[in-house]
Amino acid sequence: MVVGMDGLRFDLLAASGAPVLTALMSTGAYGTSLLPYGEAGAPRTESPGEVVPKSPEPGDGGRVIKSRTDSGPGWSSIATGAWPDKHGIVDNGFADPQFQKFPDFLTRAKNARPDCVTSAFFSWAALADHGAFGPVIDHRFVLDGYTCGWAEADKQVTEAAERHLADDHPDAVFVYLGDTDEVAHDLGPHGPEYAAALQAQDAYLGRLLDTIRARPSYPGERWTVFVTTDHGHVDEGGHGGTSDEERTVFVIAARLGEDLGGRSLGTPRLVDVAPSVLAALGVPIDPEWDLDGRPLEP
Repeated sequence: MVVGMDGLRFDLLAASGAPVLTALMSTGAYGTSLLPYGEAGAPRTESPGEVVPKSPEPGDGGRVIKSRTDSGPGWSSIATGAWPDKHGIVDNGFADPQFQKFPDFLTRAKNARPDCVTSAFFSWAALADHGAFGPVIDHRFVLDGYTCGWAEADKQVTEAAERHLADDHPDAVFVYLGDTDEVAHDLGPHGPEYAAALQAQDAYLGRLLDTIRARPSYPGERWTVFVTTDHGHVDEGGHGGTSDEERTVFVIAARLGEDLGGRSLGTPRLVDVAPSVLAALGVPIDPEWDLDGRPLEP
């Protein structure tokens, strides 16, 4: 299961004492890295579909990746295991997707193992509408946080995911929660409202983990859980540029029922999530896929 928490700053997470995430880090493995893209002097993202000018910034491995530190590029990189210059999403406009060539990890799992049951739950509809997570996924639950409110959308997404985890037999699950990002845009990440949104998402993660552990078949299952984010925020709220606050991302990895001692993952990158999920499912990584990521070993 991959749980994505949008716009979550790791320094504030680490200082928050959020009990579920803290426990997952203490029994799992985690680390941070800097996104290899960002646009100097770019205006901060203010709307879900804003398309902004692009300018070159130093990229990954000598490449120049022309992309903003926005949600579209971040979640597309998490989904596909490739950076924006390959999957084509460089801002929240989703103008030039290359998801046929670089499909999401749930789609790759389904293609490799047709018996694999895949599921995705979103409170940001753009991830489904623009194909970042493809149509072959078995179970999809999509809400629009801009319409029904992000806190309410995250609540309903969690409830839907809980029902699915309790009643069905999924092999690979993605759950997206977005209220932290919206609150940071509106009020900045240092206020009590952001702290409350973080704690709420922490509690939702706990409910999902409790539901997994309560499955009758759980003793015979081996669950690997990843928690990650797509970008950070500047202190006044907003992202898109090149600061460390915007570019710092994290990956937490844990195997339920095992104690890995809170060890370091080094500098895990967003593109490492997709191949890590595929490796956990026993799906070999084909070099012809041209992924930028590598499997992490929790």
